[in-house]
Amino acid sequence: MISTVYQLVNNMEANYADKTAIQYYDEARQGVVSIRYGQYAQDIRRAAGLLLHRDPDIRGKKVCLLARNSYDFLINMFSVLLTGAVLVPLNLQKNWDEIQYELDLVEPVYILHDGEFAAREPALTAAYGDKLLPVDGYKTSQWSDACAECADRDALSVILFTSGTTGRSKGVMINHRNLFAPMDFYCLPFEDIKKQTGWDTSKFRSFSVLPMFHVAALTSSISWAIMGNTINLCNDLKYFYRDLAAMDSEVMAVVPVLLQTIHRDVVRGRRDRLGSLKALTCGAASMDAETMSDLIKAGFFICQMYGLTETVGDGAWNNSQDLADIHSVGLRDPKREYKLDNGELCIRGDSVMMGYYKDPEGTAEVLDAEGWLHTGDLARIDERGYIFLTGRKKNVIILGSGENVSPEELEAKLNQCPEVTESLVREENDKIGALVWCGEGGSAEEKQAAVQAYVTELNRTLPLYKRIAAVHLSEGPLPRTAVGKLQRK
Repeated sequence: MISTVYQLVNNMEANYADKTAIQYYDEARQGVVSIRYGQYAQDIRRAAGLLLHRDPDIRGKKVCLLARNSYDFLINMFSVLLTGAVLVPLNLQKNWDEIQYELDLVEPVYILHDGEFAAREPALTAAYGDKLLPVDGYKTSQWSDACAECADRDALSVILFTSGTTGRSKGVMINHRNLFAPMDFYCLPFEDIKKQTGWDTSKFRSFSVLPMFHVAALTSSISWAIMGNTINLCNDLKYFYRDLAAMDSEVMAVVPVLLQTIHRDVVRGRRDRLGSLKALTCGAASMDAETMSDLIKAGFFICQMYGLTETVGDGAWNNSQDLADIHSVGLRDPKREYKLDNGELCIRGDSVMMGYYKDPEGTAEVLDAEGWLHTGDLARIDERGYIFLTGRKKNVIILGSGENVSPEELEAKLNQCPEVTESLVREENDKIGALVWCGEGGSAEEKQAAVQAYVTELNRTLPLYKRIAAVHLSEGPLPRTAVGKLQRK
């Protein structure tokens, strides 16, 4: 199994040079651009050569990547890792205060950018102008470098900032060993899909819409290159249908909002808008079981994934299409160790992060002396090894009576109300309150009455301390992070 970026790039050239690696819709050309693996590898080497020309001693230094999803993003992501520098991808959608905090924390030698954030936040140029480099600079590079094999697989290679549902984001430290440890686990499920369906997964093309600063996009770009398959890049969700029609794809990783979009198309008889799409990998946040069930019945193959940035996305994978198993995030990675500590899921193994960057206290809170990562997720594991998440330890509401309430448990029940699109349960004056979004259209008064009637009936089935005392209608969709998690504070 490939275990370094150096080996990955060499493999692109040796085994897949003439296969299509990346496709994207080019606005200027008004058409699709196709890049073969041989060209992909060559461009990565050119970008690496340019970085090494600028700083021959770049190994171990931080290089930030602040740009939209693009082919250029992928090239620079791999080139930074190939040089031995530390890759730090940043979330373009954050404000200047958040980005400045992250930049000041990692102290980058360079910031590769496409100009979009700088145009929106001129403070970036004022503070870091001498470190800014164009993300497409490699295209005119006169230097190309074969680079050397990774000198130390346990040395810091990537800093990924967590999505930050509450408070400041933490910088998750990842080395090459962490990064490549779960790759066989990510590739094997496609063999399972082939066995269950007869589909030729070796020809699957992945429609990529997840933000590339996120762990799922990073690991997917590696695993798909290992398999030699094609990634079709959608650089902007507003062009979702145009790009999907232009670049027919069989598989896509989705967050809850995208799953709902696909589900809506299917139930409204617009399946043709999705082309050949038939396998969906669901992760990053909790998915609605009824929606997944509907899609399975409609002929889609649903893969559920569970993992954290702190485990490079590794954790569990559910390929069962049995509707009885749909509430589970799946089976454990056989190469990791798992245990429950007072109901909290803990994982140990090579995919577990090095720790949080410049945050020993935060690291000690989740990573114990024996190497167990305390995920913060409450779970149960059945006799077959299937993992069922029951809530987040940090989200648990502790009432004045001392009773503990899992908001996720109540949200799952609220979301079964026909009028409710999404919900957020919270503590209000030592009681349970709920904020719900009921979608567009219709009378607010009628929605409120319908939801309240549903909650009244729901409360009859709940213990007194879990009963929802107040329901508030949101004027729009509930705020979420870039990967679809509810922002609770």
